[in-house]
Amino acid sequence: MTRIKKTRTSGPLGTRHRPAEEARQDRTRAPETKKKGAGLKSGSRHSPSAEDKQKQSSKSSKDPRHGSKKPIALVVTEAEQKLMAQPKQFKPVVQLTKAKAPEMPPEQELALLENDEKLLELLDKVDQGEILTGKDAKYFNAKTARHAELVALLGLDQDDEEEELDPLAQLERTDWRKEFLGE
Repeated sequence: MTRIKKTRTSGPLGTRHRPAEEARQDRTRAPETKKKGAGLKSGSRHSPSAEDKQKQSSKSSKDPRHGSKKPIALVVTEAEQKLMAQPKQFKPVVQLTKAKAPEMPPEQELALLENDEKLLELLDKVDQGEILTGKDAKYFNAKTARHAELVALLGLDQDDEEEELDPLAQLERTDWRKEFLGE
């Protein structure tokens, strides 16, 4: 694309300024329309309307005080005198007792103890040789004691179960000398 050099032109640079009379003649008048009723009429804030007068009259009829309007007797009645004459009882009517956990079958309780995550973590710590202190030691002792009670109650021997499952333990128990040597 070739370059076009800028030149000065002697033509009109803008629109010609017309006198006010010519501008008025060319202008067309917009047809007059009715003004839209946007907002309230002027001075409505300062001149009270009929609605405001009604509101004011209803407000004045209301009692401006807050609270209950129920009348209170200033004289003590006979029923109240009888109540006041009775000796007051300071002893509690209800007796407080410690809440007991609902009892569940020993099998279920044993299953809960064996699946207790906190107890399993503490068992791992004890197996690693750590010494438990404070609440952990109390919790561990209580749960292991309860576990031992439940095992004894149900007649389960864990040592017998473990040996039955371990085939090497069975091999160690058998006396091979009798079979091979005839002793």
